[in-house]
Amino acid sequence: MIRRRHFLGTAAAFGLAPFAIPKRALAFATAPGLPRLNWQCDVIKTTPHTRSKRNPVVTGLDVREAGDLIAVVGDDHYVFLYDIAQARFTNQTKQHTDWVRAAKFSPDGTKLATAGNDRRLLISAVEDLENPIIEKQHPVAIIDIAYSSDGSKIATVGFDRKLRIFDANDGEKIGEMGCVCNDNHTVAFSDDGNWIAAGGRSGKIQVWETETQAEIATYKHHRQRVRSLRFTRDRKILSVADDQVICLTDPKLAEAAIRLPRQSAKLFAAQLLGDDFFATSGSDNKITLWSLSDMTAIGSLNGHTGTVSCLSAAEGILVSGGFDTTFRIWKQELDTIVKSAVPLPGIQNRQTRMPDGWRGLLK
Repeated sequence: MIRRRHFLGTAAAFGLAPFAIPKRALAFATAPGLPRLNWQCDVIKTTPHTRSKRNPVVTGLDVREAGDLIAVVGDDHYVFLYDIAQARFTNQTKQHTDWVRAAKFSPDGTKLATAGNDRRLLISAVEDLENPIIEKQHPVAIIDIAYSSDGSKIATVGFDRKLRIFDANDGEKIGEMGCVCNDNHTVAFSDDGNWIAAGGRSGKIQVWETETQAEIATYKHHRQRVRSLRFTRDRKILSVADDQVICLTDPKLAEAAIRLPRQSAKLFAAQLLGDDFFATSGSDNKITLWSLSDMTAIGSLNGHTGTVSCLSAAEGILVSGGFDTTFRIWKQELDTIVKSAVPLPGIQNRQTRMPDGWRGLLK
């Protein structure tokens, strides 16, 4: 395994043994007037397989809630497990036959679900990825998956007009909702499991009651493809999209939404960091940290040299993966920036023009 080591974005590659401890790097906010974010970062390089001469890009990852294990997937059809404490890969398997788009640990951390372009949802015991417990064939490629917070349900979306919900223990399909477009990129359950939401190419976000499948809301606060959405603890929806816009919306009051000005790049991922902060990432190769209470930017984490396509977090850890064929483990230093947080220049909260028929009401 070749592991890159960075300091302030300067790369120096060394051939190291797979069990070597990654060097630490520091990330700093680059905009004038921002506090310096002293977040340590481990940088792990992916590696080619079999006859391939290129490193696979990272298109999906998830860190286990205990903060000890990361699942990493990409366009090489492999699923990797990386042990954070031991700083090494502990497992790799090629159960998929095409691009793997998503990986999610069950809430109790005992199972791993993966899905992708081979149209299969696989659920395996973490200790035995070679022998899936559940395999569900779909008619189209799957782009995203989500577990309910109690681990009893798992949902899928992809390249058709269906959101499917399965029993995570036996694989039986227990729900199917109709989506407004046939290119859905993101799905999420609310923390209590009572709501589920999906979004995609149309720019619309749909929300349903999980049990009754009754539609709660359909709204459009994005002009292009919704890439990622997350429920906050109070059941608001944080969403990011190709239109470079970040939205925070109460589905039952969708006409009143916090909609920030366009950012500098297409946004691929959003990740909540506890109850007070969140992170976004995209095609500018950066991760931006935000205060959730007032939607002001705090600073950026730099180092990726390609689109940052996916984010995941556990207590004290933020993990990012990208098209630069690396994934990075950032140690969250949120407590050190709470008192000194200031908005990024030019991205302060302000009233913004929504498309016709909408209102942007920033609190």
